[in-house]
Amino acid sequence: MSKEVCEAFKKIDDCLQIGMISTRGSCSIDEVLAQYWPKKIKGQNENCGKICEQISAGFIWLLITFENLCVGECSHNENEKYAEYAILWLNYKLNQISNEETTTLKDFYTKYIKDNKDDVEYKDHLDNKIYSMNIDSDKIYNIYEAFEILCNMYTVYNENDKECINCLQNSEEFVQNAEEFVEKIGELNKDPSITKNESYSKILSTLSDDYNCLKDHYANNCSKCSNIPDFPEIKTSQFSVESSTPSHVQ
Repeated sequence: MSKEVCEAFKKIDDCLQIGMISTRGSCSIDEVLAQYWPKKIKGQNENCGKICEQISAGFIWLLITFENLCVGECSHNENEKYAEYAILWLNYKLNQISNEETTTLKDFYTKYIKDNKDDVEYKDHLDNKIYSMNIDSDKIYNIYEAFEILCNMYTVYNENDKECINCLQNSEEFVQNAEEFVEKIGELNKDPSITKNESYSKILSTLSDDYNCLKDHYANNCSKCSNIPDFPEIKTSQFSVESSTPSHVQ
């Protein structure tokens, strides 16, 4: 994980706040998003219309942004992780809109994204990943909230800050975010419908890896940051979830 990845999510969230999407001009990357708008669909539901187009474009923009950040830097597993985070974001946005035409991630992907991802290098793997994910949109909010908390921590982090001055200056906020993150993950771990779902368990495991990576960095390099709370143990899923490659702070 890197703070640049989290800044990309913040930028796209600022652009695609539900209720602001149709105003135009409020998005700093509006013209960039327009490059990835899906082709017009015959009989498209006007209730979704521009909102769905912009969410689709935002998803493609995230994937391409991450690929550009990862050139020569990231392993295949890290590219896959960022794709999963982008899918988490997509689910979160879909959960915010009321649309009778497109009700699931797979439906939305098939209609608005599948034939609009020519610029994405990861495109050959995207179909399988989307169609294999078993995600209930009403579970997404809390998981994405945990991700946002973690991103707040990575935004504070500065990889060039060898003396951890930034962490020390923001130590109270940093530790508060860590405690909120641990509490949120603890709540998710108590929900068997989440811990027994392979897709959710993998996301939680990835969040855990990125949290522990940042926590260990500060614990090992910044003595005043060593009070970040321990990450709770993730319950074993009834599904077999491959262990992800150890994350690193970029």
